[in-house]
Amino acid sequence: MALPPAGFVGFCMHSPDACVNHAAPPATKVVVDDRMAATLVAVNDRVNDAIVYESDVEHYGAANQWTLHPQGGRGDCKDYALAKREALRAAGLPDQALRIAIVRTPQDELHAVLTVDTDKGVLVMDSLTPEIRPWSNTSYRWLERQTAENPLKWVSFAANGGANEGTILAGN
Repeated sequence: MALPPAGFVGFCMHSPDACVNHAAPPATKVVVDDRMAATLVAVNDRVNDAIVYESDVEHYGAANQWTLHPQGGRGDCKDYALAKREALRAAGLPDQALRIAIVRTPQDELHAVLTVDTDKGVLVMDSLTPEIRPWSNTSYRWLERQTAENPLKWVSFAANGGANEGTILAGN
């Protein structure tokens, strides 16, 4: 187990409903048919287009702020991931399939993405690209991710562990 990011804990204190899983459906993997693929792409595109990237230090004067509804339509990767999770929850996807992960980019920067557990493998919805990719098809080093059972419990990844193959869904 890993500790959740400190900023995420603060976010949960202010937005507790966004940090609990609702009743678990029988299947917690999303079946990606044409309709679901269109939903994932639409949400990814809508959120990526709606938020203008701005670091927490630039926007709030402090690092590690997690915000569901970024002020002024500006936010960082954590805000994109939270907004995508919320939109997919509203679309009826199971909470247990929607998990935020922390990665390290090839530029050695920390970055947050939303992962979706599907019948095609784990897909990544990222603020840096309109493509929804399998997590094995990213250039990230995976550090930690929420557990399916509890958004406040996180697990660490092994050095190169845990990537599944899957399908790329293209957006904009």
